[in-house]
Amino acid sequence: MTVYEHTQQFHVKDPFSALTHFIGFILSIAALAVLLVKGGADKMPLTNLIGVSVFAISSILLYGASTTYHTFDVRQPFEKALKKVDHLSIFVLIAGTYTPYALLALDQKTGMFLLAEVWGIALLGIIFKLFWVTCPKWVSSVIYIAMGWVCLTVFPQLISGLSSGAFLWTLAGGIMYTIGGVLYSVPCKKLEGRPFGMHEIFHCFVLAGSFCFFMVMLLYFV
Repeated sequence: MTVYEHTQQFHVKDPFSALTHFIGFILSIAALAVLLVKGGADKMPLTNLIGVSVFAISSILLYGASTTYHTFDVRQPFEKALKKVDHLSIFVLIAGTYTPYALLALDQKTGMFLLAEVWGIALLGIIFKLFWVTCPKWVSSVIYIAMGWVCLTVFPQLISGLSSGAFLWTLAGGIMYTIGGVLYSVPCKKLEGRPFGMHEIFHCFVLAGSFCFFMVMLLYFV
């Protein structure tokens, strides 16, 4: 077999899923650069830079892992390994998104409680996915959505620590992620087998949620 013939056999496993989150991957790298440049130019405290960097890096991880999983059609056990990284990176993204809020919008005691809470849940979620990545989609959705709304445990303090604009962007981001999480687990026979189906729509809602949280980082945290 020639090199050309071997190359011709390569195909993207899930083209639109890969494309949507590759866009997210590139934008997340750009977001990290923008946040650091803006934060540095405005001489923001190191805590602010750390908080927004954790958010951006967790986004890069999520979109990079998702792009890789949906691009390469590999055999087992490699396919399962990529799927595990794809799924567990969602826990990292959720915890990474909460990190700047814990550091910048809450008092130290409440912030440390929230940090311990979300990263503890993320660790448990990662362990769960390492052992049962093939669990029913609705189980994954319930876990992701429940973790996403763990902010309700510190809701009064969070409200008082955010401006109205930051709160609205945060709420919008949470709603986008929640809708995406629901769509992830809901089958739609009309879209089954189509290149752009429910999973790709789910990806678009994740992108929209990430954009909302990026706006919080850009406008209010740096």
